[in-house]
Amino acid sequence: MKKTGFARHLSGLLALLACLVIVASTGACGPALGKGEQSPSAPQSLATPTAAAEVPGTVAIFTPSDGITLSQHTPINKWAALIPELKAALSKEHLSSKRIDAYTSGNLEDQSKELQDYVVNRLSERKAGKSSEPTTLVVAPMTSPDSITRQYGDYISKSLDADAKDKARSRLVSSLRLAAGAGMHVVLMANQVPGIQPDLFVQLSDARAIGQMQAEKLASKLELDKASKDNPCRIEILLPNRPADASSADKGAEASRAEQGQQEDQNSFPAQAFAGIWQVLGPYFKDGRADSPSGRLQADSTEQDWQAVAFDPGKDASATGKELASRLSMNDGAKSHTEVDGILAMNDFIVSGVVSELRDLGYRGSSADVNPEISISGIMGSMAGRQDLHRQRVPKPAHSPANQNSTGSQTDSSQATGKTQESTSSDDHTAWPIISGYGAYVDNIPQIVDGQQWMTGLEDRLGLAADIAKACVSLNSQGKVPAMDTIQTVNQDGKQVRRLSRPLVAVSASNLKATLIDTGYIKPADAGL
Repeated sequence: MKKTGFARHLSGLLALLACLVIVASTGACGPALGKGEQSPSAPQSLATPTAAAEVPGTVAIFTPSDGITLSQHTPINKWAALIPELKAALSKEHLSSKRIDAYTSGNLEDQSKELQDYVVNRLSERKAGKSSEPTTLVVAPMTSPDSITRQYGDYISKSLDADAKDKARSRLVSSLRLAAGAGMHVVLMANQVPGIQPDLFVQLSDARAIGQMQAEKLASKLELDKASKDNPCRIEILLPNRPADASSADKGAEASRAEQGQQEDQNSFPAQAFAGIWQVLGPYFKDGRADSPSGRLQADSTEQDWQAVAFDPGKDASATGKELASRLSMNDGAKSHTEVDGILAMNDFIVSGVVSELRDLGYRGSSADVNPEISISGIMGSMAGRQDLHRQRVPKPAHSPANQNSTGSQTDSSQATGKTQESTSSDDHTAWPIISGYGAYVDNIPQIVDGQQWMTGLEDRLGLAADIAKACVSLNSQGKVPAMDTIQTVNQDGKQVRRLSRPLVAVSASNLKATLIDTGYIKPADAGL
């Protein structure tokens, strides 16, 4: 038995030796592997990690050119800013920059032609066998926003213009249908296209969300829940609105517009913005915890009464100044100031006129003095690593010395009411109100640092870019929109549509550094630092 076992063991060793000889001789016939190289049988992810990381497909981006802005009042929600962020996000998702194309157009005519040419060329390449890669089109259909809408930036969501040239609109629709029919994926940004059901719709800024956000922040800052009917917070709403076009001499056209006027007005940007505002502030006006210094809004006002606070902002800040002066004027002819705790100004263009007029009217202090969360010195210290910037403080409000600390903030019990004006004399309500806007205008940022403007807002551009990039890569590689917290399925015109959206970003002095400077949206110098 021992001899047989030994024989079997010896036979096994000889067989193993023969196999090793065969492998060695086979390897001698192939190319030698250098130091650090792996054999072709090694996993590809280990052999060529960079190549394996790249994802298939192409992405073509079609957006409008940046809108025209007035003077230096420039919102940072611009297409020119979003596109490079989207390209960078696609690259982070391992899509080669060679497979990313971007086109900008100044009108719908040019955009529809560029889209049509791109789709036709891609199909021609496929037919010729030159390309078979999956393709995703990211399209922000060109619209014609009016001067009021432009004050909020380039991303305002709306349907494709009803008055757009039929030929250009038909070309855009037919190009998108041709692309979808050929298996290309369609992502629409900001603006819907009638008759097109995209793989994904990216919801950007809309009027209701902008109004609602400002109302929520104002209610929180003024602590409206602590106000009472006997001691209400006085809030003025400035709603910019394009004046009615009365230039047409066509009576038939005027009659037609009159028939549709009421419905169109209620769907207008100002009307929708006020609906968002009133959803938040309406209950406070109804029970008396808030009232209007101008008296334009009452306890029985509804969201249908938006025109009561609407005005034509004109082309510069002077129109806003005149409107505010009129609303805050004392009807009895006295020189006393009208008490105002908060001004909802809708966008930073309007805020500029508000701040200038309040100064001229003699209001003093800053938003930081109202239910203070952070002092002016603390604001600037946090932005500059606690460095002394030697900036001059804004004038302090007319509070009695006993009610102020070293930062100019109140320390008495009046904070419990949600107001700070109790310490001022009854005939001299000069305390600076909180002021809200939107658009993050670069030249308004120093006013936020100084506390003259309480807050502004903008789109979460970096977050949106990252989400859109992930969706595009998933559409190309898996043929479907990925499951993400920011994407929901909604019913739109009786059809189920996947919609991507992110909450608007509210910016005040306490988070300005984190939201605007650390993200690279603006530079410290833009904030006056």
